[in-house]
Amino acid sequence: MRYLNSEKEIPQSQSALWFKKKFLNLKFFNKILFILIIVLGISYIAGTNDLAIKGYALSDLRKQQSKVAAENKKLELKAMSLSSYNVLSERIGSLKMVAVGNIDYIDGGDGSVAKK
Repeated sequence: MRYLNSEKEIPQSQSALWFKKKFLNLKFFNKILFILIIVLGISYIAGTNDLAIKGYALSDLRKQQSKVAAENKKLELKAMSLSSYNVLSERIGSLKMVAVGNIDYIDGGDGSVAKK
C-alpha cells in the first residue's frame, strides 16, 4: 500500500491502522461540521425572526406616530382658531365682562416713580 500522493510504501499492518485513523478523523470532522451547520442554521433563523419582530414593531410605532402627528395638527388648528381675535371678541359678551372705558393715568412728575 502507498501513502496518498507519495511513492513510499507502508507495510500492510500499518496501512490498516493508517486507514482507520484517517477514517476516524474524517468521521469526527464530519460530525463537528454537521453540528456547526445546525448551530449556525438555528442562529440564522433566530436572527431573522428577531429582525421580523422588530420590523413589525417599527411599523406599528410609525403608524402610531402618524396618528399622533395628525391629532397634534388638529389640536394646533383648534388652538389657533380659539385664540383668534373674532372668537375672543365674541366670547367677551358671553363671559359678561365689562368693556374698558376711560383710562386715567397717574403722572409721576419728573419721571421717577421710586426713590432710594
